[in-house]
Amino acid sequence: MKKFLVIFIFFSSLKCFSQKDTSKYDRLEEIIDNDKRYALHNNYLQAGAGFGGSTIRKTEQSSIGIDFVFHIKRQHFQLGFLMSGDKFLANNNLSGHLGYCYRIEDERRNIAFTAGVSQNKGGIAAHLDGTDTIPELLYRNPGIYLSASYIKKLTYDIGIGVELIAELNQTQQFVGIKGVLFFSGAYRGKAKIYNRHVKTKRK
Repeated sequence: MKKFLVIFIFFSSLKCFSQKDTSKYDRLEEIIDNDKRYALHNNYLQAGAGFGGSTIRKTEQSSIGIDFVFHIKRQHFQLGFLMSGDKFLANNNLSGHLGYCYRIEDERRNIAFTAGVSQNKGGIAAHLDGTDTIPELLYRNPGIYLSASYIKKLTYDIGIGVELIAELNQTQQFVGIKGVLFFSGAYRGKAKIYNRHVKTKRK
């Protein structure tokens, strides 16, 4: 786990230094879309539900998750929570995650790829297997979190899409897919005659 963190931080640092953006960062920079003002540098909330499979469970798992993607200047990060179980809200695994997010956004779509670390907690209840009683399994361990999402925007700050997720740790490997809703905090109001922070206008 320590090796993964060192490698992740190293490559993230290289990415930051290798990107040479000659344009000056303006945290208040806005664009105009459909006569409305939106912040170019914005955060968003993504929530949804879906299905997945676990290497330590025989049945398909239902999952519910919520993620908050925030930025520090031009860099984006994802903080989220995921719960899964045999049925929705009948949870046998809970996890939280934090990672670096590579985000691509325009007026039609929002695409994001995330890699980071997670903390998992869960268990399997004791059951009978033939004549043998299988003891319950309880675990709490760190792992690796990966995700990729594609959002089709209905308006600039609201959308719907799909997300692929994976959580890998020493106890289980979980892979799933979710349908998600997208809510951005980009909206700033109606377009005005002049705003010095507006750099782009779209019809």
